[in-house]
Formats: sequence, C-alpha cells, structure tokens
Amino acid sequence: MKAALARRLILLLTLAALAPAAAAAADGAKVVGTWDMAAATPDGEMPSVLTVAEVEGVLKAEIEVGGMKRLVSGETLDGNVFSMKVQYEGALYDVRATIDGDAMEGTWEGGGNRGTLKGKRRP
Repeated sequence: MKAALARRLILLLTLAALAPAAAAAADGAKVVGTWDMAAATPDGEMPSVLTVAEVEGVLKAEIEVGGMKRLVSGETLDGNVFSMKVQYEGALYDVRATIDGDAMEGTWEGGGNRGTLKGKRRP
C-alpha cells in the first residue's frame, strides 16, 4: 500500500514539474511560423517577412525588410503578446504585437517614429 502511494506521489510531482515546460512550449507555438507583415510608416506601407522558431525552449526570430535580413533581439512571448527589438537603418525599433490565431496586430517604435503593424501567418 505504501509503495503504491509513493509511486502516485512521484508521478504527481513529476507531472507538476513538467507542466510549466509544457505550457511554455504551447505558448511558443502561438508565434512560431512564417508571417507576412506590413508596417504603416510615414513613407507608406513597409512589407516584411518574419520567421519565428523555438529552439530548445527559446524563441528566435529573423526578419527580412526590403530584401535584407535585419538583426533581431529580445524575443519574448507573454501570453499572446510577442515582443522583439529590430535593428534597422542604424536605429533600434521596439515591436509589440498581439497574436490572435494566424493573425497579429501591434505597434512599432524607434528612430523617432512610431506606427502600427499587421501580420498573417503563412499556412
């Protein structure tokens, strides 16, 4: 009887320990994929392609703007809000977007400017 109780306790503790990792992986899946993005800028709409992967539990993003890859850092996902910093034309831009299924909407700010952005995940 004590052995069976001990096994159940070990199983419950193991499941409790794994739950946060599973939740983090599920959260990461919200943003993982390739996204066709469009940012509203003072010079008009700027298209880009954002690719987000999860590598060993860490989000890693790449963005291509105007056919050129830009440096990305500080990728985070808090619930359904994805944030990152993008180096563009010598300035660091803060990007923050709310994910809703295969769509995202948000804002960007940097280089003395700010605006909105939208994206759609590719199938």
